[in-house]
Amino acid sequence: MIRPFAAGDEAALLALNESNVPEVGPMSADKLALFARISPFFEVVEIDDQVVGMLIGLTEQQTEYSSPNYQWFSRRHQRFAYVDRIALAPSTRGQGWGPELYRRFEGWAHDNDKPFLCAEVNTVPANPRSMRFHELFGFADVGRCRPYGPDEEVAMVEKVVPPRSTLGRSDAGSE
Repeated sequence: MIRPFAAGDEAALLALNESNVPEVGPMSADKLALFARISPFFEVVEIDDQVVGMLIGLTEQQTEYSSPNYQWFSRRHQRFAYVDRIALAPSTRGQGWGPELYRRFEGWAHDNDKPFLCAEVNTVPANPRSMRFHELFGFADVGRCRPYGPDEEVAMVEKVVPPRSTLGRSDAGSE
């Protein structure tokens, strides 16, 4: 099942994140506490009482978050929804949890009038599985950055989220 983050998930989420490095950045207990406090979208996947996945989503309102990747999108857009990280236990990959978490976050972005869904994907070292996932999900590469030095590079990717105003319109998408 997918549910909101809850107190008591911390140890499992730290271990899950660590098992996904370098595909995601490291996460300390302090950083996790920050996410728990500021993330308007923080969902976990739980199977048989075990936390096996997470997606942490932010918006333009998290001014205290200093990630250079997040700040890049903050300079680019006035309103956006940002996937800070998604992590899944290796045993759950390929079961549809990643796409479902992204669909839920995109729906949340739509409902909260966030016109862009943003993320970054490691290109050095390469993460071809994540790049393929984002391309299939409709993301476009909009820039490249080396926020942590010359040995690392990320592709800045984003997807346009349909505005709320197009819901229920019979002519939506016909232009």
